[in-house]
Amino acid sequence: MPADAAQRPARRPWWVRLKRKFRLDYLRILRTRGAPAQVARGVGYGIFCELIFFPTLGLAFFLLYPLNRFLKGHFAASIAGFVFAKLFTFLTIPPSIIFGKWLLNVDVSVDMIDRSSFNASLHSLWGLLKSGQLIEFLGAWTAGAAIFGLTIGALGGWLSWIGLKNYQARQHTRRDVLLHHIHDVHAGHPPESPR
Repeated sequence: MPADAAQRPARRPWWVRLKRKFRLDYLRILRTRGAPAQVARGVGYGIFCELIFFPTLGLAFFLLYPLNRFLKGHFAASIAGFVFAKLFTFLTIPPSIIFGKWLLNVDVSVDMIDRSSFNASLHSLWGLLKSGQLIEFLGAWTAGAAIFGLTIGALGGWLSWIGLKNYQARQHTRRDVLLHHIHDVHAGHPPESPR
């Protein structure tokens, strides 16, 4: 065994790493400078764009800038929301496809969600392309993902707004206590008269 391998700490379990990742993204959002409503909108836009990222074949990422620019969001917060949503996006894929098929009333046979291998999923996509159903499938998936994205994005934005308001209130209280303490110290010890 190499000497440096013995000095490296053991890798933490996946759930500990996931918890740390959640906390890091949460703190990154809280410490973003800007008005709470603007930051919260940015987080919501980021979550929305991540949830429609796969069905739009990655093109949704390019919505981040225009959404923040024209709908007054915070770009850095939207990137944090985009990254944060990657942790649970895979959970929304099957319901997005099912809901989108129902919403658009399309009958696409979907073997797409094949967990056996990446090659099996690619084969399913190739089959949809050859049968002419790929556009309908991606359209249904995008529609379902957009509804989930709007809902979860709005919820994420609202929770971010509440968290930011509470965080800023605690920061103001802490600052006021510190300023009062400094004032009391100075009031109790008047400055020495010049000699």
